[in-house]
Amino acid sequence: MAFWNLVHLILGYARKLRRHSKACLTLVLILIILYLIPTPRKHYNDPQMFDKFNNESGLDYAIIPNIVHYVIFNNQTIDFITFLSMVSVIKFQKPELIMIHSNIGSLRGYYWDIVQSLLSVTNSSIEFHHTPIPTHVYGQKLSSIYHASDVTRINVLIKHGGIYLDTDSIVLKNLNHFLHFEMVLGWPETEDMGSQILLAHKNARFLRLWLNGYRIYKPTIWYYNAGQYPTEQILEKRPDLVHRVKLKLGVHNILTKLHEDPSWDEWREFYSIHVLARHYPGTEEMNEVSMMTSQSPYAQIYKYVLYETAPYFDIHNVVLKQNLHHWVFKKN
Repeated sequence: MAFWNLVHLILGYARKLRRHSKACLTLVLILIILYLIPTPRKHYNDPQMFDKFNNESGLDYAIIPNIVHYVIFNNQTIDFITFLSMVSVIKFQKPELIMIHSNIGSLRGYYWDIVQSLLSVTNSSIEFHHTPIPTHVYGQKLSSIYHASDVTRINVLIKHGGIYLDTDSIVLKNLNHFLHFEMVLGWPETEDMGSQILLAHKNARFLRLWLNGYRIYKPTIWYYNAGQYPTEQILEKRPDLVHRVKLKLGVHNILTKLHEDPSWDEWREFYSIHVLARHYPGTEEMNEVSMMTSQSPYAQIYKYVLYETAPYFDIHNVVLKQNLHHWVFKKN
């Protein structure tokens, strides 16, 4: 708006000062050309280039690649919740690429076959990256495969940048808005940051500080290095290093609401949600059959992802195969 006001001001002077009208018109033409030339986009090839970066406003263009990462160790198949996560990513995020970092290699099985069916009617693709399970961090033995996964996700983002998701994290809206920042994470009020859903440029400053925190590794404290240390020792002192999302990445504990409060529909406002699959309070197995009869918010999310968002599951084309319902996708 200010630019066009300046143009009108110069043209006004040109009309009053006819002797200089050609010079004024030339100046206007030069200004318009300069205005139309796109501003060169900055390439953040070094973490120091993020000094003074504004993680509140971000940029007017994306700097985080639209690549989604999963870390899957010691499994050749995927369960129902991992399947739902992948379907949500393909439908809502539409990534250029999904990278699966695994120590085993390719996946197989019932739910994996359905993911392949979805890929056949979309533009997304999946690559496998052989990733050995780390056993040590800074010379210290890692106490569990879960801590190994914590370290791996940081290293994956430092190498590639992109979007990291735990296999029990569901995407509910497109995340492209967040690709305009240095790094984005869920950090609820009065709680530690969540490491289940992360978006980062590969040179994000926080990633290296976070990894460096593993020099003080506490193997017996479950969430110390993944959440407590980076929150207390880094983020509370330097909140400017990340774009903070307090609620709508869904990394806080909403397990009770998800499974026991059918009236809770706030999930529809979330961009994503971590469903805490390993802490599922029920006794009935979660699958596409049990979810159809449930009225819980979790079941509502399942139906929203599979049946209410294109490409839809074709519920009229169901084939009973090895005592399992085999669903196929259709575009509309």
